[in-house]
Amino acid sequence: MEASLDEYWLSGDPAWRPLSESKSPSDWVDAEIDPPEGWSSWRRQRLQPMAARFLFGPAWSIGLLIASTFPLIFPGNTFDDQTVASLLFFSAFFLLLISATRIASSMPDGDGVQLFKWLWFGDGTVNLTRTVGIPILGGLAFVAHIVIDVRIGWISYALFLALWYHITFRVANILMPPSGRWIIPLVGDFDDSGIDDSWQLVARGFRGGCLAFKQLSGGRKLELHGVNRGGEKFLALHFRHPSSLLFDPFVDGDKIGMIQNFGLGMCGPLLDGILEELTKPPIDLVAGSWSTRFNYPDKEE
Repeated sequence: MEASLDEYWLSGDPAWRPLSESKSPSDWVDAEIDPPEGWSSWRRQRLQPMAARFLFGPAWSIGLLIASTFPLIFPGNTFDDQTVASLLFFSAFFLLLISATRIASSMPDGDGVQLFKWLWFGDGTVNLTRTVGIPILGGLAFVAHIVIDVRIGWISYALFLALWYHITFRVANILMPPSGRWIIPLVGDFDDSGIDDSWQLVARGFRGGCLAFKQLSGGRKLELHGVNRGGEKFLALHFRHPSSLLFDPFVDGDKIGMIQNFGLGMCGPLLDGILEELTKPPIDLVAGSWSTRFNYPDKEE
């Protein structure tokens, strides 16, 4: 999500980082690094931090997951113990997933459905053994608890709890990197002939949306997007994860946390190799001048 006011359009809204209120915008995000010299005409645009927006979903979700056991531990206190337990159980997963997909949908050209697909099917067999294998085993254990012994139901519950942790850690890991893009003002007509030959053109000339892209490893992409703001035209560089989330490419990857326990939570490559791809801008163009209305109040970004 972008800041609505021009003066915060690049730096990001200070309300997103209340603990950094007294700091200069350049000190807001510790993991950010400066780009190579060739990027001097481009400016970083910070988007709303992702990880902080994910706290609500897992917190309520795990509460619902725990609550789903109460009708089974203390039977006879609801109109239908199995139905109530099932509703609470599936609501826990729904709340977890909807929290993640809403974050993706708020990104420039983000797609919540794409994030959902990546969560379940991305990163090949390593992930599929968790997102497909665990539900199959959990379903078999659930049937067995009906046919053989009711106590087997707790095995089913433990397996689905492991799936919950895997999804939660997997989402948390892709929300760790700072979200942002790099923008340059355009002057005159946009000339796409200056785009590097390794890129694929999507559209000729300037328009809002994706103009060209370059495919990277792990399903990641670099994209050039046309952006309009207050009657001015800009070109934006997007570094897009296969979940459709946007990462700031100029980040110190060693400062990005990772959550993974017992093989749960893996999420494939995030920032690996991106700095080598961006030693210079992917397009040669004459940059326009930056309007002072995009400067952070009292201090230039």
